[in-house]
Amino acid sequence: MKNILSKVLIGTCLLAAMPSCSDQFLEDKRDYNNMTTIDVFSDKNQANAVFAVLYKQILENYKSPLHGADVLMRQGKGNNGGNLFNLSDELPGQVTGDERYDGRNAKTTKAGNHLTNPTYWNDPRNQANNFNNFNRKTLFPTVYRINDFIKQIEVSRDLIADETFWNRLKGQAIFIRAWLYFDAIRLCGGVPYYNTETDEPQMGDRSERMSIQDCVDKICADFETAASLLPARWENDQTDFGRFTSVAAWAMISRVRLYAASPIFNASWDNPSSTRWQAALDASLKAEEEARAAGIVGVSGIDAWNDAFFNKNNPEAIITVQMSDEVMDGAIYNTWETTIRPGVVRQTTDAGMRVSESMLRKFPMANGMPATEENGYDDVKFYRNRDPRFYKTFAFSGCQWPGSDTQIWLYAYKYSDTESNMYRYTDGSQGDGGAQKKSRALIWKMSSSNVAPGYESTSSNDIMEYRFGEVLLNIAECYAAQGNAAQCINYLRQIRTRVGAGTDDLNSLSNRYDLLRAVLNERAVELAYEGKRSWDMRRWLLFEGGAGFDPRLAGINDETREYDPELAYGAGWKIYNGKDGRPTYTKTDNVLTRLGLPRFCGTKQQTKIWAYDLNTIHDMDVRDDEGVFQHPLQDNQMLMNVTPITRDMSEAERNSAFDELEAFYESVGMETIDPLQDSRMGDRYGMDSGTTETAQNWLFSWRGWYYVYPIHYDMYDSGKGNDWLTQTEGWMVANANPTGTPDEQDGTYVYCTPE
Repeated sequence: MKNILSKVLIGTCLLAAMPSCSDQFLEDKRDYNNMTTIDVFSDKNQANAVFAVLYKQILENYKSPLHGADVLMRQGKGNNGGNLFNLSDELPGQVTGDERYDGRNAKTTKAGNHLTNPTYWNDPRNQANNFNNFNRKTLFPTVYRINDFIKQIEVSRDLIADETFWNRLKGQAIFIRAWLYFDAIRLCGGVPYYNTETDEPQMGDRSERMSIQDCVDKICADFETAASLLPARWENDQTDFGRFTSVAAWAMISRVRLYAASPIFNASWDNPSSTRWQAALDASLKAEEEARAAGIVGVSGIDAWNDAFFNKNNPEAIITVQMSDEVMDGAIYNTWETTIRPGVVRQTTDAGMRVSESMLRKFPMANGMPATEENGYDDVKFYRNRDPRFYKTFAFSGCQWPGSDTQIWLYAYKYSDTESNMYRYTDGSQGDGGAQKKSRALIWKMSSSNVAPGYESTSSNDIMEYRFGEVLLNIAECYAAQGNAAQCINYLRQIRTRVGAGTDDLNSLSNRYDLLRAVLNERAVELAYEGKRSWDMRRWLLFEGGAGFDPRLAGINDETREYDPELAYGAGWKIYNGKDGRPTYTKTDNVLTRLGLPRFCGTKQQTKIWAYDLNTIHDMDVRDDEGVFQHPLQDNQMLMNVTPITRDMSEAERNSAFDELEAFYESVGMETIDPLQDSRMGDRYGMDSGTTETAQNWLFSWRGWYYVYPIHYDMYDSGKGNDWLTQTEGWMVANANPTGTPDEQDGTYVYCTPE
């Protein structure tokens, strides 16, 4: 126990995460760093406190729903979830920074240098200050600590005669160890797997990287062990809320097996008889069975669906990450409100989270049919007749923000004739830059009405990390991959009908690829902005379909940095390269073409916006003397007649408000424009754009070797002595760019394998 207690400040017990840790324990003045094993493990609260510190270290940066797109031991602490969340089509891209590589020839491609710090598990382990460096929060130091904790449980059982207590404590530790390993392999590929049945590595340890399949099997075995030790529900929903359960363990096995069956790891993904898809299906059905037996049966009705994100006791939650309820040192708060609330609500200059046009169109019509003109979609009245989840996810002009009395308006207007200060916007963002990269909708999903304006940074709203809807989607995906249309449609129908969404589009589904496409779109809608989309895009290779994409081979213009995406597509290194039993994919035959989906690489996220009288200067002060945002038409009587649109409106009430909104817009001649196409505004105002020519020519690029990260190049630097580790396929081993063409990447660790 010495190793744990010498490194952990037990007094930092996270009350929000482990409610059984008492205030008295925190206030005790004893020197816990000098306590013995008997001191700690003779008291349940103290034993719980040690695990609480581990729990806190691992989850303390999980401060937003978007953090579900990042690793548990995340090193990026930004409100928006770090780099990984940005690597999806949910939000516009970043035209500055390197997390979305734009094809610049000058950009070096050292293994790992697109991450801000050494990745996750591979700090140099031959140096004493890193081998046991718990502060770096990389994988193995934390795993070693968890394993020590589990060992001490086994030798301390005689100190407290309560086998249930010890088993449950051990089950929680094994659960979080398996979770850590899962995040490690889906980012970095196979790693050595150390558990309490294996001798801990010494300074000279040279354990090889395990195969993905072996890692997956060990992770699932850990979760199964945790399930056998944990209850399906804890007895006290108040003091034990947030603890891991057997249901959560089975649900995690479903998630792990699904990832392993996906194209990123499974070269046999397109085989309906794939054993990995069957394993994922078996695990997902087991998770559903265990959840239903425990009373987790999912929500009923769209209002219950919305409320599930704010209510602790709901039939949807499987894993909940708790936030602190009180203001205190070391407290953990949900930063979601800080990220998404627009400045007009908070009286700041923030713009909120803009919505790309592609995300608006992913949400179907009310009857379930795709949002196309043929199905009644109106590009001007885009909010009309949509899936019920649309109104719980997006806010737009006329909406009243939850927790405030502020009605938001989203439109551009002309401010001056000066090119650098020509247009402004009504979301609270200031200056000409405030009119750039705008959308006619903002995200308000999971925004709590209980958080008053000004208190966004101390929100105590818990984060639902895993919910019953995901289990149903996992099952639907497995059936789709197997070509079982009847069962796939059955589960898609369950997802829709529980929230009152239409299902007309399901009647025509039969082809495997059509089924898979429908499931992936349903996941994008149901789980929107919950940190799941970037993982779906990775595991399904939705950036370039496994065919390769490399702007350096597409003749980039040296001045504008513009490249031809058609020439970049199918070029460079790719996962499906015909080696090691994998098929060869091309730009005309790959995951995307088989599913009938467009490539994301080589595109620019676009939006349309509402614009008012762009030919006339409206010289408005951005805010009045009291800090209230000013904009043209704020005193317009037709605007003031628009009933505030709220998330809890009935359909009839909402449609009535829409009538008033449209009457106002028609009376003032409001336009719907695409800034990239409208010459009055120009490219600089478009989403995924900017003021410079290079930024305006920016197109997303994702190279094939980015799906699974490398061993960080620091591992291979002189004196590190780790060159015996195999580098991830697609990445160069040397700390330098490849000497030949970019498709000559020389890593040898293969993560995508056939069955």
